[in-house]
Amino acid sequence: LGTYYQGDIMLVPPANGRVSIPDTLTSYIWPNGTVPFEIVGNFSNSELNTIYSAMNMFKRYTCVRFVRRTENDELFVSIVNNNTGCYSYIGRQSDNQYNLINLQTPECLMAEGTPVHEMMHALGFYHEFVRPDRDDYISINRSALPDNIYDNNFGKLRSEDGQTYNISYNYGSVMHYSRYAGAQSREYPVLINKVILKVSYFGNENGFAATDVMEINFRYKCSN
Repeated sequence: LGTYYQGDIMLVPPANGRVSIPDTLTSYIWPNGTVPFEIVGNFSNSELNTIYSAMNMFKRYTCVRFVRRTENDELFVSIVNNNTGCYSYIGRQSDNQYNLINLQTPECLMAEGTPVHEMMHALGFYHEFVRPDRDDYISINRSALPDNIYDNNFGKLRSEDGQTYNISYNYGSVMHYSRYAGAQSREYPVLINKVILKVSYFGNENGFAATDVMEINFRYKCSN
């Protein structure tokens, strides 16, 4: 498969044996915001409806379109439901085995938020809590984490690897994890806000926050 990064991102195994983090600022963007896809997994009708509802959110709020792949589409995303969790690779890859979204059922399709989250990874987006400016907004309680998982899961992006587009940090982003992400127990949170919250939670199970839409539209040069 590859190497897990930030909990639900799969990194492509490089030929030289060293894992590298994709630079989403210069590549991995789907041309014209069009993402050809196929559904390979054995999903129920209800689960399929959740997937399509998530795709329709992109259609409603952005210029990104998920479209059924044709024989003319060289690169496309496969949506599967292997029993290996919720994850995606980052952005458009040159090898289709890495253009893949895994949505284990039923866990990953209880609401639209999770498929929207994984689809944003497939579009080239990382998590909100690893933004280069995240230290202004959250602190990481390392003592609440198991040993040896901080760097690969909570290390922030370098400024050259991730942009903020002058869009404000949002605790309610669909790309933000909960307070207890990776925690050893529910007694001690891992992610701690430094700014008074406008929302009572981290993340969004129901889909986009306004800032998520802004980031997609900026990255994909949507006119609206």
